[in-house]
Amino acid sequence: MARRIFAKWAPTQRILIVVLLAAALVPMRLLASDESGDDSSLLAFLSARGSERFDADRPSVRPAHGAAIADLLYTYSRDRLRLLAEGAVATDDAEIDRLQVGWEPVPNTLVWLGKFHEPASSWNFGHDHGHYLQTAISSPAIEKWADDAGVLPENITGVLFDSRRPMGSAGVQVSLAAGAAPNPVRKDDRSYWVRPISRGSHQVGWSARLALLPDYVSSNSFGLLGAKYTLDADDLAAHGLLGGARDVDETVYGAYIDGDWNPWSLHVAVYHVDLSQRGTEATRNESFVAGYAQLERRFADRYTAFFRREDSARAQECSYIQAVQSHFAVRRSLIGVRWDFFRHQAITLEASRTTTLSNRFTRISLQWSAVVP
Repeated sequence: MARRIFAKWAPTQRILIVVLLAAALVPMRLLASDESGDDSSLLAFLSARGSERFDADRPSVRPAHGAAIADLLYTYSRDRLRLLAEGAVATDDAEIDRLQVGWEPVPNTLVWLGKFHEPASSWNFGHDHGHYLQTAISSPAIEKWADDAGVLPENITGVLFDSRRPMGSAGVQVSLAAGAAPNPVRKDDRSYWVRPISRGSHQVGWSARLALLPDYVSSNSFGLLGAKYTLDADDLAAHGLLGGARDVDETVYGAYIDGDWNPWSLHVAVYHVDLSQRGTEATRNESFVAGYAQLERRFADRYTAFFRREDSARAQECSYIQAVQSHFAVRRSLIGVRWDFFRHQAITLEASRTTTLSNRFTRISLQWSAVVP
């Protein structure tokens, strides 16, 4: 019933409800630890943003767009047991992003069961899902979630092995996952709640991340990424897309750099994606490459200027991208500044120039973001 009621509300009403929820969470504090070794925490990542879009190829009659998001992250640990749950409520959808139970057999080695972020996604695996944790307002197109103009699976339901081991002063981190990825669907604008597991059949795939840590105690890393899944494309075929192909074999290989050298930071990733569409008389094979580089510079510990360039090759000719997300950004340049004006609160201004499969436009966005407590 909540799904039907909330889906019928106007965007302005949804924004108001999420803002009121955010206001209620501001004084919230749930940090507990006792002599038995139990530890728990509850963090709320809050954000509200507005944007104006100026189309280049055709006039746009769209009004200024606004959105508010409340992202809750709960963690619990007792001895070797771990629990992590994350859910987001926004003005356009709601979703359980992560729900995983873990066991730590040895220090810095965890085995997780449940729904978790894709290890082969450099951006989401490292930046979590709260907008306060990333400097820019927008995420790179290749890293976006499937329900937000993304084209790759960004979460898995299955088992995750994650281990971080020292090698002298350096270190290595290995993340291996096996499980089911969400199947591609045509988004229904009337829907609000995102299903924890997508419809259709699911086959077990794998995802991996090998990270080298120049300094074991720092967050700097670079490494290799890989994933392979078989996706059920029945929903797309039902809409007359992909030439009737019922299955898509998706193989992803990539590399990334994620470093912070005060006052500079750099985030770079490139992905090569092979797609094999099956279920028709002739199998269709296609591929594309996409990547980005984001450079950041901090000033006086309160201001951060950033620039990001995104590009791709063969994305415009890829029928799979055209079927899944016709608004996928094949090229984008953006610049912005972030002001951390108060403890755990920031204001960010961002301007971008984007080329999608069907249009070109300029967007200016303003966002407030915070984390409490």
